[in-house]
Amino acid sequence: MKRFNIFRTFFAGLVLAATALTGMASEGHDHGEAAVTTAATSTPRFSAHSDLFELVGIVSAGQMVVYLDRYASNEPVTGAKLDFEAGTAKGTAAPQPDGTYLVKLDTLGKPGNTPFSFTVTAGTDTDLLAGDLSISDEHAHVDAGRPWLRWLGYGLVVTALLVGAAFVFRRLRAKRMSFN
Repeated sequence: MKRFNIFRTFFAGLVLAATALTGMASEGHDHGEAAVTTAATSTPRFSAHSDLFELVGIVSAGQMVVYLDRYASNEPVTGAKLDFEAGTAKGTAAPQPDGTYLVKLDTLGKPGNTPFSFTVTAGTDTDLLAGDLSISDEHAHVDAGRPWLRWLGYGLVVTALLVGAAFVFRRLRAKRMSFN
């Protein structure tokens, strides 16, 4: 019976360790005291607005997801045509099924300041939204497209702990059988 208590204590410790590893909050999600953040630690963003439209572009993994809303009502604008100029590059943002627009551009992964302008055509409304996109060296080297890698690591640790627990359980069980 004493060995069963040792196993139960060991297994409870493994469960607590696994819970602690998988329950760890990532930066900015710990619900504790608010951390001071700077522009260098957040995802690079482009934003501009006029009397008609508000546009926000979020850069991740070498592409920009663009959200377009009516400025007065914050209503999403779908089905618009978004032509863009970024430095010397020109193109049209591709509409996505979720109502956003996608800009794919090689320079979005490189550090530096890039002047951006969007010509928005939605129905009879046309507007020009312009500004600068700043990508720091830190963002150029961070692979934002692989957050799954951290969770894979957590999963491997939990799996290793469970395999270790199963091994200890089998050893204790075999010893208990040999005493009977």
